[in-house]
Amino acid sequence: MTETARAPAPPGSRRAELVAVATRLFRERGYHGVGMRAIAEAANIQAASLYHHFAGKEELLLESIYLVDRDMVVEQLPLLDGPGTHRERLARLVEGHVRHIGAHRDAWWVAGRELRALTPARLDEVQVYRRRYQHEIGDFLAAGTAAGEFDCPDPRLVSLALLDMLNGPNEWYEPGGRLDLDTLVARYQDLALRLVQKAQ
Repeated sequence: MTETARAPAPPGSRRAELVAVATRLFRERGYHGVGMRAIAEAANIQAASLYHHFAGKEELLLESIYLVDRDMVVEQLPLLDGPGTHRERLARLVEGHVRHIGAHRDAWWVAGRELRALTPARLDEVQVYRRRYQHEIGDFLAAGTAAGEFDCPDPRLVSLALLDMLNGPNEWYEPGGRLDLDTLVARYQDLALRLVQKAQ
């Protein structure tokens, strides 16, 4: 297994804790404003111990971005093949996506703003998952249209519009704000279904 193909760190593991610390610092100071020593100090470990877990700062950045652009995709896509109507499955996908933003706000911020700090090879690895998510949602919308549940003459375009909408809360959602997460999920489910509904 290559370094970048490493499986996700189990939740609660020391490796996952270190990724969380690095992700918070990347959000607060920017990727280029944080060094390995600062990450080690924030995690209350020696720099040599941090290098035992990660080869360098870019690997920490990749793991942070992968939380959004790999792990979420792997979790979400099976929902499209699950039980229920196409409308029900789309609603579950929307819920999972929005709740993921709420639970991993630092990682979403980093994935949205620090992606270009990755080397070209690692950027390509991330983009594979982004394209897969978009394409499979497009295929799902096409299938829902063929089944008579959706009205999507251009499923690829609608998949892009849907993802632009779903990614939006990353820019402005704050716990304790005007909308709690449950309300936000319900509103976005309604908006998504309106986007694909058949004319009455």
